[in-house]
Amino acid sequence: MTNSRSRLLGLGTAVAALSMVLSACGSDSDSGGDGGSADGARVAVVLKTLTSPYWLQVKGGAEAAGEETGADVTLAGATQETAVQEQIDKVRTAITQQVDALVVAPTQAEQLQPILEEAVAADIPVLLVDTNIDGWDGALTFIGTDNLSAGQQAGEFITSQTDSGEALLISGVPGNPSTDDRVTGAQEVLEAAGIEVVASLSGNSDRAEGRSVTADALQANPDIRIIFAANDDMALGATEAVKSAGLDPAEFTIVGVDGTGDAVASIEAGELTATVAQNAFTMGETGVLEALKVLDGETIEERIDTGVTLVTADNAADFAEQLADQEG
Repeated sequence: MTNSRSRLLGLGTAVAALSMVLSACGSDSDSGGDGGSADGARVAVVLKTLTSPYWLQVKGGAEAAGEETGADVTLAGATQETAVQEQIDKVRTAITQQVDALVVAPTQAEQLQPILEEAVAADIPVLLVDTNIDGWDGALTFIGTDNLSAGQQAGEFITSQTDSGEALLISGVPGNPSTDDRVTGAQEVLEAAGIEVVASLSGNSDRAEGRSVTADALQANPDIRIIFAANDDMALGATEAVKSAGLDPAEFTIVGVDGTGDAVASIEAGELTATVAQNAFTMGETGVLEALKVLDGETIEERIDTGVTLVTADNAADFAEQLADQEG
C-alpha cells in the first residue's frame, strides 16, 4: 500500500508540474506582443463623444489595437462634448463592470476627476488620452497632443500667410483645457505679430455653433479675415458662415485643429486654409497598447506626445490617403 500510494503521489506531482508548464506556454502564446499581455484583458475606452469625425478616428485606433492584440476593447462616449454627466455615467459603468483598465478622454477635468479617483481606488489603472487633468497624479500617463504648441503652430502658419488683419478666435467647450490651450497658443503668436484679435467666442466644439458665432462676429466686425477655431468642426462651420455672408473663403485665412477627413476635403476644395492635424488614430491605438503594457507589469512613460501635422493645400491629398488607410 505504501509503495502504491507513493507512486500515485509521484504521478500527481508530475501531472501538476506538466500542467504548470503547459499553462505558462499558453500564456506566452496569448501575449499581445509589444502591446503587453492581452489574454483576457478588458480595456474600456471612454471618449468625449462618438459623434464627430475626430473621435471616430480615435475610436478606430483603439479598435485596431484590440484586433491586433486580441484584447476585449469596449468603446463609449457621450452624445456630445457638453454632456459631461453622460461621460461620468459611462465611466461609472466601466468601474461597475470591473474592467481591467480605463482609457479616458475627460470632457471636464474637475468633474471627471472624482469618478476617475474611484477607478483608481478600485485598482483599475487609468490612462488619459487627448486631454490631461493638470495637477492630478492618479493617471499613469497622458497620451496626446501638446495643445499649446499646436495652437502656436497654427498661429505661426497664419502669420506666414498674412501680417495684418482682424482675427476671430473660436474656442471649444468652456473649461476644456485642450481647446483652451490651442486658443491661448494661437493668440500669443498672433498678437506678438501685431494682428488684432477683435472677437474670442465659444463654439462648444460644434459645427453649427461655429457657424453661428462666426456669423455674429462678421456682422459686428466685417473686417475679420483671419479665423482660428480650436477644432475642425467649428472651422468648417466658420467657412459655411463666410459663404452664407456672400464672401469668398479663399479671401480668408481659416485654420482648424484635428485633421478630420471633412477638413482635409475642404482644404482640397480651396475653402478651409489649413488644419493642425492631431494623430487621432495613433492616440487611440497607443492608449490601448499602453494599457496592456501596464496590465503586463511594465512601467510606462508619464507623457507620450503623439505629435501633429500641418495640413495645407500642398499636402492635403497625401494626408487624405493616410486617413483612408487608417479607416480601412
